[in-house]
Amino acid sequence: MTGIVYDDNFITHKCLWDENYSENPQRYTSILDRCNSLGLIDRCIKISSRQATKEELLSKHTAEHIDLLESTEHYNVEKLEQLSSRYDSIYVHNSTYRQSLLAAGSSIELVKAVVGGSVQNGMAFVRPPGHHAMESEYNGYCFINNVAIATQYLLDKTAIQKILIVDWDIHHGQATQQMFYEDPRVLYFSIHRYEHGQFWPNLRESDFDHVGNGSGTGFNMNVPLNDTGMKNEDYMAIIHYLLIPLATEFSPDLIIVSSGYDSAIGDPKGEMLVTPACYAHITQKLMSLSCGRLVAILEGGYYLKSLAESAALTLRALLGDPCPVIGSLQQPCESVMETIGNVIYAHSQYWDCFKYNIFYKENLPKIHYNFFDEKPEMYQTRNMYPKIDTTTSSFDIMLNNIITETKLFNPKFRVGIISKVIEHSNCNFKNSDIYQYLKSKIGYLHVLKERQLTIEEFNIVYSSEYMKEILDKQKYIDEEMCTININKEFIEDNPLFNKFSFLVGPLLQIIESIFENEINSGIFVSLISNLGKNDVLNTSIIGANYAIKKYYLKRILIIELNENVTQIYSNDQILVISMHSLLNSSKTINGNNRINILWSKVKILNEAEFTTMMQYLILPVAYEYNPELIIVSSKFYSNSINNLNGIQMTPIMYGHLIQSLSTLANGRLILYERDAHDNSIYRNKCLLQCSKALLGKPISKLCVTNLLNLESKDILLNNIKNHNNNWKSLQF
Repeated sequence: MTGIVYDDNFITHKCLWDENYSENPQRYTSILDRCNSLGLIDRCIKISSRQATKEELLSKHTAEHIDLLESTEHYNVEKLEQLSSRYDSIYVHNSTYRQSLLAAGSSIELVKAVVGGSVQNGMAFVRPPGHHAMESEYNGYCFINNVAIATQYLLDKTAIQKILIVDWDIHHGQATQQMFYEDPRVLYFSIHRYEHGQFWPNLRESDFDHVGNGSGTGFNMNVPLNDTGMKNEDYMAIIHYLLIPLATEFSPDLIIVSSGYDSAIGDPKGEMLVTPACYAHITQKLMSLSCGRLVAILEGGYYLKSLAESAALTLRALLGDPCPVIGSLQQPCESVMETIGNVIYAHSQYWDCFKYNIFYKENLPKIHYNFFDEKPEMYQTRNMYPKIDTTTSSFDIMLNNIITETKLFNPKFRVGIISKVIEHSNCNFKNSDIYQYLKSKIGYLHVLKERQLTIEEFNIVYSSEYMKEILDKQKYIDEEMCTININKEFIEDNPLFNKFSFLVGPLLQIIESIFENEINSGIFVSLISNLGKNDVLNTSIIGANYAIKKYYLKRILIIELNENVTQIYSNDQILVISMHSLLNSSKTINGNNRINILWSKVKILNEAEFTTMMQYLILPVAYEYNPELIIVSSKFYSNSINNLNGIQMTPIMYGHLIQSLSTLANGRLILYERDAHDNSIYRNKCLLQCSKALLGKPISKLCVTNLLNLESKDILLNNIKNHNNNWKSLQF
């Protein structure tokens, strides 16, 4: 359900007097070649291209602007260059007018397809780019503002009421900002290189304090980058701390990305170090914010190998393929954290998510603007860009290594589902109420074969002596039985161990299916109760140790929700994040391989608290840890259960938790339901939202109607202080 629009006519627009010009047809062909080599184009639904009408162009541009461009169809080369010299960073070709119409019209057709429901999301490979094209001025390779035209079309012609534009091109899309600066229906979010005005387009209005005007005040967010060399951790900090909380509160009907790739590694204009895989992570995070409705429209990007790989991985993310691993993310740089604090200050009075923010500054940030050059009467048109020799470039070698090392998995089934049953029971999972419910809502589900833990598998994880020690401590067997060996006869004769083997077996089946590339992720649904509330044979830990020893994994992340699991795990290859209520915190243990998140005394977690905890604590740590497998363990108990000291989350929160975590570990995530209590509506909805998240289907939007307060802020800060000595990502 991913749409794509492209047209080979996009190669006609080129500079006739400078063959080294950065914006050239090779940008388009390199992207198509890479997408085809990965088999992505054939998996998409082709959207027909078309030229925009003049009526559509007039929604954002003047008639004089359009007519002048149309007149260039018959200019000779000398006159084309003469006209180009009147504008900043522009060349005009005889085909520029028609190709600009084609880019704008094709962008409209793609967003129409998404809003109309014929596709879920999509990507437009169009040129010339558009986000610098102002109402009546050509600028920065741009003539017609494709994103703005498509956005205005939706506002005028459809029921869409709120649109988020995310502009991650390295250059500020000043024209898009100007066109919606007073419109509260459009939230414009731009991450761009600024350097206090020294970087093109050198505008004072590109700084963080330009937040919109009139009824649009607060709906323009600039994130200016004042240093070069920004890495994945810097960009992901912006996403986690600014974009996701803001977009969650705005709750857009559709997201349009001004998808420029000149911040990618190797690009001579951006001079940043963002890897191609990072764009896939950002894309999939955005997809959860608007029920999956997202359109990416190509803007800049001038280092061909980096551009092509980044665009291809963005399209791959839209198709729902697992995000490639981007490595361990470390502490964001001081410069980007200063910018984040400045942006939060500027928007704290307009957005609830920033009112009690941990990065909020009491004092007005200083404004530094260091560009005072006047516009020239005539702009340079030739010899502006040296030719890039990619055969000897160190960045090309680095990119080749990154591409080679990036594992692109695409298993046969995205999700496998399995249950735990009682031995000799006639119960079949496909006949269960929960399976029938999920099937009615989702469709086909790949069901894995149920099986029992074998003694050989148990011995991979634990020794017989360890098992006897555990059973002795729990008084499951007497002293005489502790003298015997743990073997097949013991399993058959011991009801407790027999029950335990049916509890663990399905989890191991999911792990095997994942690492044998049958499935990408798995869901373990309980149909029988667990061994007991105080069971020290934690199933998730057994599964993690099994994966470590059989598949040689080095880092496994376990998320324990709604319960304080107090057992200490000495294995440095497992990180346990346990989230629970302050009421259940008497025996909390923290360390390099253990994080306890203590939340408020109120059992019900609101959406604002959930978003804050996820974006400011769990995800930064998870990205730094860089797991190879994630196990999320929870009990889907509803509010009617009064004997729990855990935290109550809504089904939608569970869906967003799973979706956020699934961008890690190549999407290798297991949802383990620890205990079956009933087939309540709440439990069914939790499993439904989690299943959708893992399948790449649209999940319901979070509705942030609750505000953060000082108590929530203090609790979050205390949790961060408890762990920042062990995690660089929390040292801000």
